[in-house]
Amino acid sequence: MFASVFNTRNGPLDPEEDERLRLNMFWTDLTSHTCMTYATREYTARLVNVPSYYNRRVEACMATPVKIHGVEYMPKWCEDHGQYNVIGHWEVDQHEPDCASYWIWYKDFGCTSFGSGQRRIEHYLENIPCGGDWKEFCATTPVSFRGMHFTGAQICFKNNGATWGHWVFDDESCR
Repeated sequence: MFASVFNTRNGPLDPEEDERLRLNMFWTDLTSHTCMTYATREYTARLVNVPSYYNRRVEACMATPVKIHGVEYMPKWCEDHGQYNVIGHWEVDQHEPDCASYWIWYKDFGCTSFGSGQRRIEHYLENIPCGGDWKEFCATTPVSFRGMHFTGAQICFKNNGATWGHWVFDDESCR
C-alpha cells in the first residue's frame, strides 16, 4: 500500500519533497517533567518548521530524533494539536538522579512456613519523587540482597504511609 503526502495547494508531494520538508523540521521548548519510573523522566518538545499544508505531522514527529543529555532519542508518542502544535513525548532512562528511589533497611521474616523452602524479606522504599506513582517506583526500583538481584519488588504495599516491597524466594535453609 502506498501512502501519499498531500500539499493541499498542489496535490501529493513526491518522496524527495517529503524528505526535504522533514529535514527542515526540528524540536524546540524541550521540557523535563515528572519521573515516570525508577531513574526515568518524561520529556516533551514542540516540533517546529512544519509547513501548514503538511498532513503527516505525527509521522514526521515520530521520525525526528531529539538530543537529551547528549544522546539521541526517538519519541515514544506524538500529539497533533493542529497547525504549529505537534508535541513529542519521550521517556528517558539515563539514571536521572532526581528519579532514583532506593531500598533501605530490610526485615527478614524468616521461612514462610516450616519445610516450605522459601523465605520472606521486606524492604522499605525511600526517595520516591514528588508526584511519582509509589506502585510504579516500587515495581521498578532494583535491589540486591543475599546474593540475588531483583529489578523491583514482587509485591508492593503501603503501611503507615510508607512504601514497602515484599519478596519470597527459595532458600534451602527453610527445608
